[in-house]
Amino acid sequence: MESFRNHGALHIAMLLLIALATGIAIGVRRRRPAEDTGPGERFVAYGYLAMWVGTFVWLNTGPKHDPPTTWPLQMCHWIAALDAIALVRPVRALRSVAYFCGIALCTQALVTPSLVEGPGEWPFWFFWATHAMIVAVPVYDIAARGFRPGLRDFGIACAAAIGYVTIVLPIDLATGWNYGFVGPSKPAVPTIVDLLGPWPQRLAPIVAISFAAMALLLLPRLVVRTWRGRANG
Repeated sequence: MESFRNHGALHIAMLLLIALATGIAIGVRRRRPAEDTGPGERFVAYGYLAMWVGTFVWLNTGPKHDPPTTWPLQMCHWIAALDAIALVRPVRALRSVAYFCGIALCTQALVTPSLVEGPGEWPFWFFWATHAMIVAVPVYDIAARGFRPGLRDFGIACAAAIGYVTIVLPIDLATGWNYGFVGPSKPAVPTIVDLLGPWPQRLAPIVAISFAAMALLLLPRLVVRTWRGRANG
């Protein structure tokens, strides 16, 4: 099977599929009573968590085992798992991290996927399922379940991002790996990291861009709150 190529027809098709599935899920949820969790949400959540566990067991016990790439240490892996949990346990902190860290810090992988396997190999489907969870769940949470992120949620997400880097950066430094894109190596597939200079100089712009992107996600809520305040005043 042909390997995956960024910005090809297959790439565009997967993005459209994610958008279509997200739109359908939002439409279905809006038509039913506003209970916390429905059967569709449980199916997606438990199904993805089973896929997550099974995939990492397979990757790290089979022929594809490669510690620099197959350990579950990328932020996107953990954000997607948190998304699944948030679908069935809509705890505020989980929703906050899913929205700010997921959309701001992980969705660049949808634009420049670090992926070489094609649809004939399981990692292709796990990659797209993971990144579908990352973008679809927070959008669904806002559009269909009424989540409204604020400053406190932003603070929770910033603390989570700092905690992640605190854990993964020493691992990268000790091994030369690049989990979280903060290590000294770079992915084989071109990404936005290539534009940020050599390591360790690129760490500063990575951190600045990350927090700026999360802060930018506050703007819609702040604009709405300001507009309503003026309207009521």
